Amino acid sequence: MKLANILLNSIRTEVDQAKVVLEVAEGVDFDFTPGYGLKPLRSLANHLVQIPKMDFRIFTMMMENAEQAQAYERELTRNSIQDMLQVLDEGMEEVEEHFKDMSDNELLEKKITPFYVQDVKESLTHYLQEMATHIAMHKMQLWMYLKLAGKDVNMMTYYGIKHD
Repeated sequence: MKLANILLNSIRTEVDQAKVVLEVAEGVDFDFTPGYGLKPLRSLANHLVQIPKMDFRIFTMMMENAEQAQAYERELTRNSIQDMLQVLDEGMEEVEEHFKDMSDNELLEKKITPFYVQDVKESLTHYLQEMATHIAMHKMQLWMYLKLAGKDVNMMTYYGIKHD
């Protein structure tokens, strides 16, 4: 199996699981925050769904600075779970389309330095795995927000298994 397929499958798994958690957020007060200084649920959910689009543009060097990233985040911000899920699906399609045909050598040998990192070059494999981890981290954060907001979520929800 090609390395691209392995990495893309990891990202796809996290995206599919995140969709289940996001669907549970339907109807929760978007202004809910579990504590002082934490983002409201709306911001967290938007950040989660934007990861494939944002990370893709950062890792392919389309974005050169934080200002560009912040402007694009504002452009992608949505006000409903269904619209957010569309952003997530579109982002995943872009990622799969771009990386699916890359050879193992391209993924291992091409080194990049995203704008938020100083003087460190890592392979695309590193950053694609980082994208999966980034999605998993915020999926868990959203899961915790939902738990604290009183939603019926459990570890099966986190792993993308719907329950009644």
